[in-house]
Amino acid sequence: MREAHAEDSASIGEVHAEAWRVAYRDLFESRFLAAQVEIRRGQWADLLADGDLRGTVLLAERGHRVVAFSHFGTSGEDGKGEIFACYARPSAWGTGVASTLMQRVQEALAEARHRDIRVWTLSGANRSRHFYRKEGFRESGRRREWDYGDGRPVLELEYVRSIRHLRH
Repeated sequence: MREAHAEDSASIGEVHAEAWRVAYRDLFESRFLAAQVEIRRGQWADLLADGDLRGTVLLAERGHRVVAFSHFGTSGEDGKGEIFACYARPSAWGTGVASTLMQRVQEALAEARHRDIRVWTLSGANRSRHFYRKEGFRESGRRREWDYGDGRPVLELEYVRSIRHLRH
């Protein structure tokens, strides 16, 4: 595990794009999904280059290949810890790499003095919902509609977890 640098943008974009392409193929219309996949493939160069990215991007590697990443930090909503993105290559699903990454993310958020953390996920993304439950998160009951740009908002669910036990 290591923090991302600007030169990691293509690798992060590839992970993000492939995860979206596979995980959300039944949640979005195919042409719209293809466009969103390409946005994710290219967006990280600008995000990492400008230095204005809020929070931290942590990478999980196998050999010298990025297989998962998480972007996390302090929520602009209420100052709680928040996981803004957490994606793994589909070929890495079920290998434990995402669980290891999630543990490091939680430790980093605890070190930053957060007591509780949240993550939002699509209501139809059953794999990610199962993953967060397995990692100790629970549904908070909060929901929001989020429009990814096609004018058809999708339902997102908030998952929360206490990390008080990780604080030293």
